[in-house]
Amino acid sequence: MDDAVGRVLQTVSDLGEEENTLIVFLSDNGGPTWETSSSNGPLRGFKGTTHEGGIRVPFCMKWKGQIPEGLVYRNPVIQLDIVPTVMAAAGAPVSAVEDLDGVDLLPYLTGEVPGRPHQTLYWRYGKQWAIRDGDDKLVVSAPGPGRAPAKRPHLYDLSKDLGESRDLMTTRPVRAASLKALWDSWSAKQARPFPSR
Repeated sequence: MDDAVGRVLQTVSDLGEEENTLIVFLSDNGGPTWETSSSNGPLRGFKGTTHEGGIRVPFCMKWKGQIPEGLVYRNPVIQLDIVPTVMAAAGAPVSAVEDLDGVDLLPYLTGEVPGRPHQTLYWRYGKQWAIRDGDDKLVVSAPGPGRAPAKRPHLYDLSKDLGESRDLMTTRPVRAASLKALWDSWSAKQARPFPSR
């Protein structure tokens, strides 16, 4: 993969198109399972779960002269941001697309717009689900392949517990209830979950 990515980057450079090309690289999920050679440590979970090890992935962007070189952006973004970012880069009006979930990341990456691109992010995968609001995450996830998701949500503060090891449900029940209400409202507006297992 490293060689193939290198060839793509080199070809764009050889064509003299680095300043006209926005390159995006990411994965669609975390490593497959704890049984293979992949490791999502220190994150909990893996591909097919809504824990951080299943949904937090490398996300790299390059656009010479537009995105600062060497920038490490620490605020949460999501794959849904690719379409509005590419549209903005191409000069297409983002407002022309109704109900677009993502945002144009370019002003955030250049520092033109401060703060987080998203206050709240949502996930839904079968009976598993999660919501992240700020640094708080409420999640129902499966412990392993073929296993049923947890029967109740767990609450984590990702700013202090990236590995999702300290459940805060008993100490912050009001916050958990408000996150569940936000998720329920969002989910009610979505199509039926797939897979529905």
